[in-house]
Amino acid sequence: MKKHIYLLLLFLLCFAFAKAQSEKAVLEERKAEIQREINQFDRLLKNVRKEEKTMVLLVETIDKKISRTQEIINITNKQANTLTRNIKSNVVQIKKLEVEIKALKAEYAEMIVKAYKSKNDQSRLMFLLSSEDFLQAYKRVQYLQTYANYRKKQADEISLKSTGLADKNKELESEKEEKSRVLALNQRQRVALKTDKVEQVDLLAVVQANEKKYAADIKEKSRERNKIDLELRALIAADIKASNKGKTGTVENKFFLTPEAKILANNFKSNKGKLPWPVEEGFVSRRYGKQPHPVVKSLTIDSNGLRMQSPGGAKVRAIFEGEVIRITKSKYGILAVHIRHGNYTSIYDNLKLVSVEKGDTVNTKDIIGEIFTSNSGETELKFVLMQDTETIDPAQWIARK
Repeated sequence: MKKHIYLLLLFLLCFAFAKAQSEKAVLEERKAEIQREINQFDRLLKNVRKEEKTMVLLVETIDKKISRTQEIINITNKQANTLTRNIKSNVVQIKKLEVEIKALKAEYAEMIVKAYKSKNDQSRLMFLLSSEDFLQAYKRVQYLQTYANYRKKQADEISLKSTGLADKNKELESEKEEKSRVLALNQRQRVALKTDKVEQVDLLAVVQANEKKYAADIKEKSRERNKIDLELRALIAADIKASNKGKTGTVENKFFLTPEAKILANNFKSNKGKLPWPVEEGFVSRRYGKQPHPVVKSLTIDSNGLRMQSPGGAKVRAIFEGEVIRITKSKYGILAVHIRHGNYTSIYDNLKLVSVEKGDTVNTKDIIGEIFTSNSGETELKFVLMQDTETIDPAQWIARK
């Protein structure tokens, strides 16, 4: 019974340790990811500050950087608290081990003294020969063997606990050093946060003083986006019409699906929430749907897809296997690639270069182009997902980071 309890306790300790290590790895990974985003914000801010016409973008970028910086502060606070608990636990365990080792050494020393005195009084041989009969001699042999084994066990236990104590001391020192690093990072982020918040207040004051002007600019851009959205729907409708031409049983504004296309569409649908990101590195800078403008809160904007910020020169990947059905080019030379997946279409807009042609078959994660970088340093992918002629929220389809 005791053995089973011991094994259960050992299992629970191992499980708790593995869980703690897993949580630590997740926090470190998230912290590194956020730091990459902050570095990207800093590069963007450096360029944006040079442009007089990008005040709204500047405020928007500062807001996002502040949000990510606060997230790193929260993570480092959590890490510091965890390390504090670990340090306290290790200090308690070290003190316990020290007491146990001290008691073991005292007991062992007493055994050695007794053995020495016993050796002087009479030898082991005399101890055995003085037995009254064979049974008593046998019992005395057993006693001597048990006593010797117990002494060896005590020595081994002292050695084992001493090793454990040394390991715990190393672990304690390591955790103290890690806590110092975490607290130093936390302090640096707090200083950066304070600086950014001061700049944010100043910038917001400028925006509020010229709110009518900025609101007019935003409305104009919204009208342009709405026009582009209508053109996009018209293009998809044209693709559907061309695809359905000559086929019976078709429905207006819905792709006619061959058996192969049905399989592809079903495979695409079954991967909802698990599809890869169209960019290997980056973050969502604008979500899908209606939302208050991040700077001019009185305005509502409507996004037909996701905006994703990536490092300069970032490549774009197909989120699923499919066929390139269209490549468009705007009057400014900006490219977009349309890939069909049954009755779903993924659209990758704001590209500088494309590496595919109409009619090409692509596989998941195949490189299809490179994102355009603006004069202000923005490398932003416009990612749209459609089911027939209706846009759907890409965030619900791609994997969560």
